[in-house]
Amino acid sequence: MKYLLMCHIQAAEMAKVPEAAKQQMMQAMMAYNQQLIGAGVLAAAGQLAMPQEAIRVSLASGQLSEARGPALGGATQIGGYYVVDVPGEPEAVSWAAKCPLARFGALEVRQIAFSPL
Repeated sequence: MKYLLMCHIQAAEMAKVPEAAKQQMMQAMMAYNQQLIGAGVLAAAGQLAMPQEAIRVSLASGQLSEARGPALGGATQIGGYYVVDVPGEPEAVSWAAKCPLARFGALEVRQIAFSPL
């Protein structure tokens, strides 16, 4: 079963983290990535561009609308994601709990219900 682990961070809280701690977290994230790869459960992963670079697209009443910047004021941001292929929800939650980013934010775990690929 495939699960999407979305890495949520609080922008204001992350801004308070000293640079040295951010560097340690990045090293811990690289080690976490290697754990996922070594366990053979990582199907995909990525770090997203900053929310200020986002383009939100909608099509209401046939009218195309584009807006730049983060949704909902940007207080909570999705900074990255992992797709893991594991036997079930307990394993997906376990991998989310091991992510170093969980100390600075939260990981949302959702089963991928359908994928055309």
